[in-house]
Amino acid sequence: METVLLMSSIVLWLVVLGNLVLTFALIRRVNAGDGRAGQELPSMGLEAGTEAPDFTAQMLGGEQVTRATYLGRSVAFVFISTHCQPCREILPEIGNLEPGAARAGVDIVLVSKDTQEATSAFVDEMQIHLPVLIAPFDSNPFMKEYKATVTPLYCLVDEQGKVQSAGLPQGGEWKALAESWSRQGLSLPAKRR
Repeated sequence: METVLLMSSIVLWLVVLGNLVLTFALIRRVNAGDGRAGQELPSMGLEAGTEAPDFTAQMLGGEQVTRATYLGRSVAFVFISTHCQPCREILPEIGNLEPGAARAGVDIVLVSKDTQEATSAFVDEMQIHLPVLIAPFDSNPFMKEYKATVTPLYCLVDEQGKVQSAGLPQGGEWKALAESWSRQGLSLPAKRR
């Protein structure tokens, strides 16, 4: 009986040690970017040239809007989360782009996946002056239909409701857009997905 107990204890400790090793390996892999440093991330968001899906969302101030609200003008939806550290880091830059984007005829609109209360507190904390739509991930399909699987993510939609580009707002296409906005003209990047 003592031998069985001793063997069980040894096996249990081996399982615990194995789990620890696997957990540390997973943490290391995630922190190292999955070993893909320098490689481009897979595309996220809607494919360029597709029709932007309809949506219904509420502005932070309470007004309900749909995709039709933005027809006739270009809009860059930037999907955010109140708990997203990269969102916190990039929002000041996005706010600084707004005047140039407006001169180029593009509205920048933030889309929060969180509740009205959490988003309102976040907007106050971050001193955001851009329009903000509330589309809670668990009760509003907006982010799912725009394939916003991570935050921050952007989707540029033209006046006719066609997706021009989408992806991470730190990527090359976004930088090309930001540069074109700063030149007061909308020139889309040549790269299309």
